[in-house]
Amino acid sequence: MQKKWGAALLVCAALFMGTRPASAAEEIPKHIYEWVQSTARQGYYFNKEQIQYASDAHGYIDLTKIVVPTLRIYDNIQIQDVVSKRRWRMLPLNGYSDLTGAAEYLLIDLRAGVVHVTSHEDLDSHWGTLSREENTKEITLSSLSNKDVEKKFFDAIINYAVGHQEEMIRRSRGILSDADRAALEKKKEKLAEPADNTPEKPAKKDKKEKKKNKK
Repeated sequence: MQKKWGAALLVCAALFMGTRPASAAEEIPKHIYEWVQSTARQGYYFNKEQIQYASDAHGYIDLTKIVVPTLRIYDNIQIQDVVSKRRWRMLPLNGYSDLTGAAEYLLIDLRAGVVHVTSHEDLDSHWGTLSREENTKEITLSSLSNKDVEKKFFDAIINYAVGHQEEMIRRSRGILSDADRAALEKKKEKLAEPADNTPEKPAKKDKKEKKKNKK
């Protein structure tokens, strides 16, 4: 299963890299990247053209796992912080004078409530990769407060997935199981049902008229 997810993520990474603009100074294309938020240190985006569901070992789409490439654009303070940490860890700094941001590839496990950062790439101003780390961390959503910027970012991705489920299914590399297909059809039918017409409450004027008649 891990191998299958890894293959899907590599394909996403290739597609994500192929859509990068020539320079990070250029405006990030809104038809590809969904802006979520900007903090004092960085701007948060995810690739809405490549967000999709993972597939299991049997090739079936797993509606509980979201695969998504993300993008972060750093300000000068964040850039200095990243460079300082690399220097402290005695990691190579070649090209880091041109550090601009980072691309992270996420696997969001909705059932487990865990975000797996499957890879992290530091990017230069031309969006070239300066360094790459695999399986950098796992984040438990329940451990984050609702005010946490990371939590807000992940929630925005999850909410987007809920609203674009059919689109993501078409994009996913796998087969939708009969059980999931039936569940989705049932959900559609339920949403299509007309709302119950509840009887309107009598107007105040009618109530007053009834009181007069009783007298």
